[in-house]
Amino acid sequence: MSKNETGHVKNIANANLLCTHIAELGAKYNPSNPKLLLTNLQNMYNTAFAHQETVNNSIAPYSLAVDHREKLFAPVSKKITKLRKMYKTTEGVTMAQLEDFMTIARKLKGIKKNNSAVTDPQQENIKISISQMSYDQRTNNYEVLISLLQNTPNYLPNEIEYQVPTLQQEKVQMLQATQEVADSFIPLNTARTVRNNTVYNSEDNLVDTFNKAKDYIFTILDGSSLQYKTISKIKFKKA
Repeated sequence: MSKNETGHVKNIANANLLCTHIAELGAKYNPSNPKLLLTNLQNMYNTAFAHQETVNNSIAPYSLAVDHREKLFAPVSKKITKLRKMYKTTEGVTMAQLEDFMTIARKLKGIKKNNSAVTDPQQENIKISISQMSYDQRTNNYEVLISLLQNTPNYLPNEIEYQVPTLQQEKVQMLQATQEVADSFIPLNTARTVRNNTVYNSEDNLVDTFNKAKDYIFTILDGSSLQYKTISKIKFKKA
């Protein structure tokens, strides 16, 4: 599970922990607000837990799709370097054509992977969108490069890995890999949205409701008691 998920998991786990403490209070816990009743809190925890499980189950397919795409694109830069040498040895290729090749090659090599940590779910979605666009751009530039080779009369290498049909098949694989990432991100994004609404964003969200429950508990417990001090350490924080 990514570091971005740990805060959500902690809030949900703490909800269960607070429910356990409330159950121990028994009849002493008797809030006038029905939303703070133990049964409602337990239902809210169960719902949030189920939503988090859906997120967890959606992470692996997305991560595997991303890993597959990165593995597929990883050799591209080195291959472009070799293709340049192959292109340069082609009979009749001019300096202008070679510069056209290098212009496309620079675009293909110029996109760097961003490994910076992201904690804001909205920023995470933006980062993923930018990453998706960069792979789309690389695939498009790969197609432009193929077109240049295809339209160079004497570009007819004997080596299969440099032949136009091979490059075209690689482009198809790139498109498929990026589509798999997009397809697997949709259910993950939906699951995160549902989970976030339950835990943070809805009117009666988990974090606000359980913090109110804590406030009520502090009105019925002695501030110097061990139980009070233990419950005070159970935190619920917005992401």
